[in-house]
Amino acid sequence: MKLILPVEIADEIEPHLPENNTIVRVDGEGNIDGDATDAEVYFSWFYLKPTTLHRVLDAAPSLRWHHAPNAGVNHILTPKHLERDLILTNGSGVHGIPIAEFVIAYLLAYSKRLPSLYKLQNEHDWQRGLPIQELFDKTLLIIGTGGIGQEIAVRAKAFGMRIFGSSRNARPLPNFDKVSKSAQ
Repeated sequence: MKLILPVEIADEIEPHLPENNTIVRVDGEGNIDGDATDAEVYFSWFYLKPTTLHRVLDAAPSLRWHHAPNAGVNHILTPKHLERDLILTNGSGVHGIPIAEFVIAYLLAYSKRLPSLYKLQNEHDWQRGLPIQELFDKTLLIIGTGGIGQEIAVRAKAFGMRIFGSSRNARPLPNFDKVSKSAQ
């Protein structure tokens, strides 16, 4: 089987493929480094441009499966993509934990004033009395209670925060103290 892989990850993935698989690399502009006419699988990369997608589709008439690593695929569903009989899969659900951890990291950095403390430490300034807050008993509003929002709620709740959510349907969810319907 032949796969079309983005240059950003091709070298990392290639050693793990069975011997009978080959790859063709594509860069962010859609430049393909070999013959893709018999390629069956295209794994695109984040920030896929329509021009890149269309160059791949033109170069790969045997393509059967397109996988996008991001959750949203609206930008991929161009008329040219839709006219092909392709299976399209995405990375929906895989980003919840890493993004939630980044959100908590930023909440902690802000509440503990880590950038200021780091700067003072580098200047050998051992000030006392720099106001630092706790996350405990604070209120967090999460706009969007899908997979990512729910993972944020789990982690924020572990810090003792009150969690409010805003969603299209306002259904009650675990780890949220209240979910309200967002204005359409």
